Amino acid sequence: MTGKTIIIDCDAGVDDALALIILIAAHKQKQIQIKAITCVTGNTAVDNVIKNVFRTLDVCKATDIPVFKGAHAPLLSTPNVEEAVKDQYYGSDGFGDVYNTKVDTSILQTEHAVCALNRITSECPSKITIVCLGPLTNIALAMKMYPTFINNIKEFYIMGGNITAQGNVTPQAEFNFYMDPESVHIVFNSNTKPLWLLPWETCLKSKISHEWRKNILGQIDKPCMEFMNNIENGCSKIRKKRFPTYIVCDAILAGILVQPKIAENIVSYHADIELSGNRTRGQVVLDHLLSNKPNVFLIQDYNSEMFKELLISSVNTDYNIINT
Repeated sequence: MTGKTIIIDCDAGVDDALALIILIAAHKQKQIQIKAITCVTGNTAVDNVIKNVFRTLDVCKATDIPVFKGAHAPLLSTPNVEEAVKDQYYGSDGFGDVYNTKVDTSILQTEHAVCALNRITSECPSKITIVCLGPLTNIALAMKMYPTFINNIKEFYIMGGNITAQGNVTPQAEFNFYMDPESVHIVFNSNTKPLWLLPWETCLKSKISHEWRKNILGQIDKPCMEFMNNIENGCSKIRKKRFPTYIVCDAILAGILVQPKIAENIVSYHADIELSGNRTRGQVVLDHLLSNKPNVFLIQDYNSEMFKELLISSVNTDYNIINT
């Protein structure tokens, strides 16, 4: 293994599943090493997140990766969050409500995700990259519970927030950050390590057509692609109605981690998040005056063609490989 050693923190909606497929493919090929997957409430309740993670691991033959249950609610539960949850963009279960069969979660680890984050990073100081695909509740809790936690991190890759106040869950806020903005504030203001941020507007720059997704990627005869077709079909009408191109935010971040050249136009900024605004709660605030030290590497564009190639190679991976 020559690449990064990672922990994936996710809320396991449809985009997370594709991100996991990309990362597990790289793990199988020994490009990266996945130490653990930690689960957090976001797209759906954390118990559904756990089921979705295990469904994905099962189809990718990667159930040897430890899975941990994390936060069941944001740091501060507000009526705003309750309203956001009702949107159910990925269905009530996060996977388009297409499965009614039980999934085996018996090997779920008993250790809490926040404790596991601290333990694993302390065992491998300065070697672990944390990939955040959902609300940052688990990460913020780890920072508050364990003062030395941040010292042991190598870097963060985070999908969330916005850079021009363009939102998706509200007109001004992106879903992951809106679901727990207090945790974002803690992470941005406590972190001392490199942090790559993929915001919503960058994901909107996708040049991948729905036709390519259906007729090229979707026709690959592999179990993981059949799995993605099933869960995406569960919410495809909503997705196509809202967006003219194929947008899979968490998977883009996973692709950038595996192949950094996919990321383009990276700029350093100091970022924080609005917590009190009546209309702007959850909106990322950038210091355009450059009066504060930068705390994020902002990914402002990505190469859709390179990402498409990575999607095809990831789906075509031999998942029967046993990673040792």
